[in-house]
Amino acid sequence: MVLLLIVPIGMVKRLNNQIMKKKVLGLLLVIFVLVGINDQAMAQRWFKTSSLEFGLIGGASHYSGDLTNKYFETKGFKPSIGIITRYTPGELVTFRLSAMYGGLEGDDAWYEDQNDPTRRNLNFVSTLWDFTGAAEINLRRLDMKDNSGVIPFVFTGFSVFKFNPKAQFNYDPNSPHVTRPGSIYTTLEDRDGEMVELQPLGTEGQETTEFNERKRYHLTQLAIPLGAGIKFKFNHKWTLAVEYGARITFTDYIDDVSMTYIDPSRLQAQYGPMSAAMADRSPVLHDELLNNQRGNPDKNDLYGILGVSLTYRIYGNRPGCPTF
Repeated sequence: MVLLLIVPIGMVKRLNNQIMKKKVLGLLLVIFVLVGINDQAMAQRWFKTSSLEFGLIGGASHYSGDLTNKYFETKGFKPSIGIITRYTPGELVTFRLSAMYGGLEGDDAWYEDQNDPTRRNLNFVSTLWDFTGAAEINLRRLDMKDNSGVIPFVFTGFSVFKFNPKAQFNYDPNSPHVTRPGSIYTTLEDRDGEMVELQPLGTEGQETTEFNERKRYHLTQLAIPLGAGIKFKFNHKWTLAVEYGARITFTDYIDDVSMTYIDPSRLQAQYGPMSAAMADRSPVLHDELLNNQRGNPDKNDLYGILGVSLTYRIYGNRPGCPTF
């Protein structure tokens, strides 16, 4: 009897084990199928909602610094143009790269009394190259089923920009630079009207013996873009965006103006007569203002770009990260 009971019990255990194995295998199979279906659905949704766009961006660039007395000086707006690419992996964040070419300008003549003989009379113009990588935070989700819509956004990231301040040299035979004893300023008469690069002149005594701690500023700098805009999605292919972004820089020399006046004779000895002439462009010689403020070193210069972009959405053959 004992043997008869043991055999059926062993058979029952093996049978139960087989049933359990089948149930486990069946459950795993169901899980794999569900995961596969979910992954496929997620992949399809990812592919539909993600996008890679290329296009053009144009608008205007401007500067704010020691030669402006308000942030938006309309006289200083210069046309700008460039290219832009956007990659949107989801509904909330868009990554972008852009390269733009524009201009910057500032001029004391916009604000100063032209009859004041002690006015600074400083000005500059500069080309601008701006390379920006940023993340746009979309403030409104656009459902993937929608062919069109309006999406406000904000953006920030980093920028690399290149500038080169220049100013026109105007020869004045009555200038105190000409009449001061020992001056060789008269040798500049044949350069009247020439556009002069200011950075090589060390107009504030950069790297002279007396002001060696004032280092020559670099013409390529970093900045942090902060901006906002609105995207108008016409359909699945075309998007128009209007935006404005300020660039927070780490230099006060976009305009070649920052610190104090120094003795023109020192500039002339170190960098030549053009340095002295472009450092002090006032109708009177600033001997009495030596070491007085030429600019405000406690506040860095800024520049901004107002842009309108038109981009075309590119579709890939399969979902995957694009190569820029």
